[in-house]
Amino acid sequence: MGKTAKHTNKEDLAYKHLWEMICDENRKVGDLLPTELEIAKGLGVNRLTVSKALAWLKNEGYISRRAGYGTTIERKPPSSSTRLILVISPWPEWERSANWYYSRLLYAVHAEALLNGATTVNVAFHATETQDEDFNRISNLYNAVKCEGVIVIDPYVATHDRLNRFLETIGCPSVWVDSSLQVQDNVHHVDLDNFQAAFDVTEKLIKYGAKRIAFMGTMLSTTARQLRFDGYKAALAANGIEFDERLKVTTAEDSYVEEAGNECAGVYAARKLDADALFVADSHMIPGIISFRDEFPTKRMDRLVQLPIATFDFDEKLLDGASVRFSVIQPVEELGRQAVQLFLSNQELKEPTKRKVAATIREFN
Repeated sequence: MGKTAKHTNKEDLAYKHLWEMICDENRKVGDLLPTELEIAKGLGVNRLTVSKALAWLKNEGYISRRAGYGTTIERKPPSSSTRLILVISPWPEWERSANWYYSRLLYAVHAEALLNGATTVNVAFHATETQDEDFNRISNLYNAVKCEGVIVIDPYVATHDRLNRFLETIGCPSVWVDSSLQVQDNVHHVDLDNFQAAFDVTEKLIKYGAKRIAFMGTMLSTTARQLRFDGYKAALAANGIEFDERLKVTTAEDSYVEEAGNECAGVYAARKLDADALFVADSHMIPGIISFRDEFPTKRMDRLVQLPIATFDFDEKLLDGASVRFSVIQPVEELGRQAVQLFLSNQELKEPTKRKVAATIREFN
């Protein structure tokens, strides 16, 4: 992926000249650079132009300037043969369900980059709200380490448009992993095929004998969530089962999935539903469903937690007490691998590219 220059005209000339000085193999960390006046005379520019270029390099952490001591090299850039990728990922949260997926994906991206002679620099992005400091941190880091571009491990749907506009403004090409962002110029995607995964796992329940399958999920505020619901509905239609709107149980607003499970169980009870199977959009909702039954024990709730469940990313080692029969297993490492491969091959890509990665379905007794 190509870089963008952040300076123009004479300031750009001064910046590039100073950058070459810093990169010079004969110069080491701690070495003095020529004075502003010497550089200005050599380039045929005024001292203010050189001063501005030095200020950029100081902000990027490459030089330090102290009165009476001159300008010294603070650090050297990485080898020119190393391809650098800036990775933007969500800010860590306390809840395990908020971290397990993104941490695995972040590690997969880093590992695949190393295997391909590249390296990554990570910056965290607040998930719950857009903050100016996030954009400042991204800009400073992107410029400081001379990254070729960005891999975005989807931070949060509310930030998509602003983050994408920001990356476009600084001329930064990007690959978005498992994102709800729509296809745009200079933006590439690697996503799980959520629709097909939801379709396939719902069909498993139907072949198991289910006819009244309740859908439980968080608010359908992202493309991935909507695609899972659409896949569920499509599987019902393909098997001659009429969709019942009352069996669609989702939260009224965004919340952590553990809380969403509790809320959905409450809605199920309030509607006096009588499903014969459950499609739970995220397995981390299941403890919330069970906790609601424990807090408000009724025959209906006892039947609810005993229903056969199809879900995503179920781990029987971490969750007991639920009758999960089928689970989509997201290929997290493969998503990370393909994101890096797409990034590194992007010099040959002329149009925005979107890759869909298939999931597998695991059956439980």
